[in-house]
Amino acid sequence: MARIRKEIRALGETWNETVHWYAKAVGVLKPKLVTQKSSWRYLAAMHDFDRQAWIRLGYLTPTETLPGQLEQDRYWMQCQHQSWYFFPWHRAYLLTFEDILRGVIQSMGGPADWALPYWNYSDKKNPAATKVPEAFLEQTMHDGSVNPLRVAARFGTSVDPDDVDLTDRIADKDFIGIDKSPGIGVGGPRTIFSPHGHQEGLVEAAPHDPVHGEVGGRGGLMSNTTTAALDPIFWLHHANIDRLWEVWRTRDPLNKNPTDPEWLNGPTKLRAFALFGADEKDRPSNPKDVQSTTALGYDYDDISDPLKGTTRRFMRLEALLSRVQNREFTAELGVRSMAMPTSELLGSNDAEVTLGPGSVKSRVNFATRPLTTLTNSFTKSLMSAETPGEPDRVFLHLENIRGKDGSGVFDVVLHRPDAPPGSAGVRAGSISLFGLEQASQTEGDHTGNGLNKTLEITKAVDAMKLDPAQAKTLDVEIIPRSDVRAEDDIKVGQITVHRLSGQ
Repeated sequence: MARIRKEIRALGETWNETVHWYAKAVGVLKPKLVTQKSSWRYLAAMHDFDRQAWIRLGYLTPTETLPGQLEQDRYWMQCQHQSWYFFPWHRAYLLTFEDILRGVIQSMGGPADWALPYWNYSDKKNPAATKVPEAFLEQTMHDGSVNPLRVAARFGTSVDPDDVDLTDRIADKDFIGIDKSPGIGVGGPRTIFSPHGHQEGLVEAAPHDPVHGEVGGRGGLMSNTTTAALDPIFWLHHANIDRLWEVWRTRDPLNKNPTDPEWLNGPTKLRAFALFGADEKDRPSNPKDVQSTTALGYDYDDISDPLKGTTRRFMRLEALLSRVQNREFTAELGVRSMAMPTSELLGSNDAEVTLGPGSVKSRVNFATRPLTTLTNSFTKSLMSAETPGEPDRVFLHLENIRGKDGSGVFDVVLHRPDAPPGSAGVRAGSISLFGLEQASQTEGDHTGNGLNKTLEITKAVDAMKLDPAQAKTLDVEIIPRSDVRAEDDIKVGQITVHRLSGQ
């Protein structure tokens, strides 16, 4: 019978049996040598590792012996981000961690069916859902002993509800997205072994990234890929991300994982995944090996659909119908042509943008013809009862973001070119820069390409009712919502706007 991973607050009181044993096991793993595969630090380094950062934060001494380089090259620094391997690699990684913890718990007399809890910060039924669970904040456990779940370098106690809203995160049916295009899917784009620096999937963009940044805060463990897994809250966060993969997969029969052998067999061209069980022996951990949670020995207590079956298409058409007066559409929505969607550049800015403690604006210059085509699509998609369809989608793409601190969270606001000074504009969404430092490095796998961030702005552009004959530009305002400083030296290489048609 499969073990059941349960939501942490659904387990009852703060120090329920599951959380009690989690804390106890973490306390056992933390003192172990970093060279031991079952140690807290070895497991964290499998995600990512930075020797100097670990020394600075007190997780490593300058003279401490590390595993040999060949072993590090095989097992350490494997995390998959901005990649179609994001979901499956983290699932295999969680399983390694959970199996080792359960073995420790059993050795202490704990339950043989212990399973890792998860933190569902997106639960709108629970007003406390966005707060960091209490067990990770208290100085001591219920028995008065030091609490291993609390860490000094965690500076956030909650997350913003808007940043963990799932409405625009799991409604798409596409796992991969559109290759070489800002059009993004739920699971991430086609990549080789990818620690950083490509286009991210919808769930990685949010809630994954902002939870890291907002819980970690400036200088916190969770805000940097090289230290995130040292924080015990990391594992509950990723258990929830793993659960959301199941929620997406089961909420609609059309939601399918990739069948491409390059996904199923993992990134064999550059570096293979290397994960192991409680016996510390390697086991198959490629995407084809981890598609079924039940086959892996666990299930979740709740994978119900929080959107109640609503798809991205229905949400957008409902919003657009309000713009058409005195029309009733009774025809059932049909399936449009299966032709591949096409991407077209609408416009771009003309200079690099520097982000800092204050808001900044950058002007995107539009080409007239593509903007006219886009605007027409908003009307045509609704004006034919015989062949109703979906309007073109619009994406704001922030390319080649580099910098020295990845804890930053920013709101993005769009302004009409004729907007009066001080006007509020239309909020397009938010971006989190988790992983920025590593993606900015010029050595190794990163090549200094930085992060790419994409926001779908279809609703925002539609709400602005831009006139193609007059709208030559669009102002993009980027507003810091966290402790961003000038010395972070955050640069955005280019801002572009694209339309995606033919869906």
